[in-house]
Amino acid sequence: MEFYYFAAIFTLLFRDFFFVTQGQGEYSFLREATSAPAVSYYDYIVVGGGTAGCPLAATLSNHATVLLLERGGSPYGNPNVTDLSAFGKAISDLSPSSPSQRFVSEDGVINARARVLGGGSCINAGFYSRSPADYAAAAGWDGALVDESYEWVEKMVAFEPKLEQWQSAVRDGLLEAGVRPYNGFTYDHLVGTKIGGTIFDGEGRRHTAADLLSYADPDRLTVLLHASVYKILFTRKGT
Repeated sequence: MEFYYFAAIFTLLFRDFFFVTQGQGEYSFLREATSAPAVSYYDYIVVGGGTAGCPLAATLSNHATVLLLERGGSPYGNPNVTDLSAFGKAISDLSPSSPSQRFVSEDGVINARARVLGGGSCINAGFYSRSPADYAAAAGWDGALVDESYEWVEKMVAFEPKLEQWQSAVRDGLLEAGVRPYNGFTYDHLVGTKIGGTIFDGEGRRHTAADLLSYADPDRLTVLLHASVYKILFTRKGT
């Protein structure tokens, strides 16, 4: 529910965004890890192309060279990810190439984690909402900058939903139970009942954190798919 909120927080740190008009799945910087050279150099290496890693890599690439490593594949071209009509199929897919990976928690609960560029936004439900304003204030963040960062995300992945009958029934039930005021459709975190955003557009296509890579400078960003990271080595010069 809050995964895009966390992605937006990372954009607070890196400004002056550069927008690249790329078609979904046509990113020139997507490559398989097996095609990587034996040695290469980057200003930044981002491990994990999820809901934080994608916007972080995109914004960093506007001022530096960036390598983004993702252990899964691309979400584009996989209807189990992109199509609302296939909602839930990705989680039930247990194949090695599945965008989700089943695991059992320490307390015995069966769950699934993302294994795909775009992270949890590719397999989870698509409700979008901003955090309460006092959260950002308590953290000492610039409120205007926070709002700009949310808008940056919303341009790519957030949409006003068309309510189905059951959703309308839930809304009406909340209002009848006294959960007021009715705030209508809004991304803001407000007391009462509201209609939040969805990451599925009007044609039933899912939009994920991977779409935020459209903001990247393609000449400075490299994304390696099926790239698992097992060890990170740090070197220190001097004393």
